[in-house]
Amino acid sequence: MAQGKFEIEQRDAILIATINRPEKLNAFDLEIWEGLWAATRQLASDDSVQVLLVKAEGKYFSSGIDLTSELAPAADLTDPSKFRQWYRAGTGSLHALGDEWEAIGKPIVVAHQGPCLGGALELSLCADFRLASRDARYGLPEIAFGGIPGSGGTSRLVRLAGPHWARWLNLANKQVDAELARTIGIVHDIYDPENFTAEVDSFCDAMAAIPPEAFAAGKLAIELSADLDKAQARNVERLAVSALIGGKELREMMSAMKKRLSGER
Repeated sequence: MAQGKFEIEQRDAILIATINRPEKLNAFDLEIWEGLWAATRQLASDDSVQVLLVKAEGKYFSSGIDLTSELAPAADLTDPSKFRQWYRAGTGSLHALGDEWEAIGKPIVVAHQGPCLGGALELSLCADFRLASRDARYGLPEIAFGGIPGSGGTSRLVRLAGPHWARWLNLANKQVDAELARTIGIVHDIYDPENFTAEVDSFCDAMAAIPPEAFAAGKLAIELSADLDKAQARNVERLAVSALIGGKELREMMSAMKKRLSGER
């Protein structure tokens, strides 16, 4: 993709999507939105791509949706049923994109520096891995405008951080720094700013080396198990492992491991 507000490049098996609108605090507009969808479709369809990394230029990861752009719901969209339809699949709705991120059986990584707010955080909660620079901070300011986070910032945040911290971010309108975000389950790891890019790249390289069928099965099993009781979650594990056990990927890797352990060449 040409240079602009959103850039896509491929480095080996990693597709790197960069939000590049720092003069507007990387707020999402239609061009950025279409770029996110383009990167997502390429991840899903291109066998040469194993990992999607979403990052941003500038001091902000993103301030969220640009309310002056085409992504904001129309002012006359006041009918509840029409609004629900827009929320589910309209231009600017995070629901369809977030659901797609969760459904794709490949690693999706987001790398946050500085503030990650509103819709940017809601979309990030759909990723498999969230990595933070030590200067990152997180917030969901919708209640200050008379709303609530309605694109995963309520439902997904409750699953990740629990009702206690969802109240803190969503109702008290409090922001959390990177350390607290890791403690409550919003981010997985934190790096010093001077090492951030190198650490993120190293993590993505490691993800690209993971056997793809195993990752896809594991991702689905985790998602299903989160909403099941213990007995049914065990059944999900059995089904996932059973599907992998006869596959070429696992057989070849197990054979190679046995040879290494036995000292064969």
